[in-house]
Amino acid sequence: MNKPERAEIFNKAGDLLKRAADAGGSAFRSVGDASEAAWNRATDAPDEAGKRRKTLIILGGGIAAIIAVLFVVSRLGGDGAVHTPVSTAQAVSVITVAPRGVTPTISLNGEARPVRDIQVSAPTSGVRVLEILVDEGDTVRAGQAMARLDTNVAEAQIQSAQASVAEAESSAIRARGEYERAESIRDSGALSAEAIEQRRAAAVAADARLAAARAQAREVNARLGGGYVRAPAAGLVIDRAAEVGRNVDGQVLFRIAADNRLEVAAQIAEADALALELGQTAQFTLVDGSTVEGRLRRGPASIDSRTRTGEALFSLPAGTRVRAGMYLRGVAHLTERSVPAIPQSSVLYDNGQAYVYIVGDDNVVRRTEVQLGARDGDYIEIISGLDIGQRVVGAGAAFLQDGEEVRAIATEAAAAPAAIAPVPPEQNLRGREG
Repeated sequence: MNKPERAEIFNKAGDLLKRAADAGGSAFRSVGDASEAAWNRATDAPDEAGKRRKTLIILGGGIAAIIAVLFVVSRLGGDGAVHTPVSTAQAVSVITVAPRGVTPTISLNGEARPVRDIQVSAPTSGVRVLEILVDEGDTVRAGQAMARLDTNVAEAQIQSAQASVAEAESSAIRARGEYERAESIRDSGALSAEAIEQRRAAAVAADARLAAARAQAREVNARLGGGYVRAPAAGLVIDRAAEVGRNVDGQVLFRIAADNRLEVAAQIAEADALALELGQTAQFTLVDGSTVEGRLRRGPASIDSRTRTGEALFSLPAGTRVRAGMYLRGVAHLTERSVPAIPQSSVLYDNGQAYVYIVGDDNVVRRTEVQLGARDGDYIEIISGLDIGQRVVGAGAAFLQDGEEVRAIATEAAAAPAAIAPVPPEQNLRGREG
């Protein structure tokens, strides 16, 4: 059962009201009497100017009397007045660290490129391109002619190689014959053993020169390819630098995407590199808003020391609208798990180090460094630095200093906004004591 309020509170309030009424009435009666007397004296003035001057004096005195009355009323209550202290602590929202089921996402940005980028050059140098047989966007098969070269120069090189072979054959036949004749008269003593060995060495050297000339001829035939630039593998022609009439000196004339297979070379942040798994899927968005799915073929092999990112390769399916050189933005969704998480607004950074303000039981904040994990919407995983149930500053953390006292204006759990607890009935009744 509710108890009545203490009687002394009502007695004190009654005394205060009575004193205020008595003082106010007395002051107003005094002002009225003084005003009436002054008015009578002013109306007895001999001329109009004197009357106006006295009237102004009277009005000024009346205003001063009213101010005095208000001052007296405001000072009533004395020591019985209740003074409410005003807190100077900064008002902040407070978040309670709690487990949260998150599905982390990783942002991906990268360029589409061939899985095998084949660069085709001319088989020889110093020859001109006479005809271009394929262009960008064409599909070629292995061994297909892509450009025709100046055959006059090619034929001259082939003939020169064939002449070198014929000369080497002649020298080899002569040397071999001389050695055979010398060997046939070895027992007669007409030639010394040393001379016979010299002829044998000359025959062996001639055979070696012949073999070299034949190899060079085959090389010339292979390099010239019958006077054509040929595709080393099947695929899609994605670039053509060859021009009719231009001399080729070993530069790249065509680029082929082998088997027309593309991949996305996406840059991955260092903190997300270890979270990816082979076969991980990702959704990439093209410039027109359409999407294509990629699959992780290779994770980052190294991390750039300047950008703190690594390159991950996502294979794309065949037959998509993606073209080599396109810049794609994507996202990879990781496996859902329960982790300690807080809103990203609670996390601050100093020289790249993340930290938060923990609120103690005495409402004093303490700066604490934390290690962050994956992000899920507005929340971020806390790997280390915080425990479940600790309170951290939410809104207003950027204006705090370590060791500062704060005043919590709202408290919510990090896992999900907490519902406002219903007010107990006894707290809803004013002027009662439970």
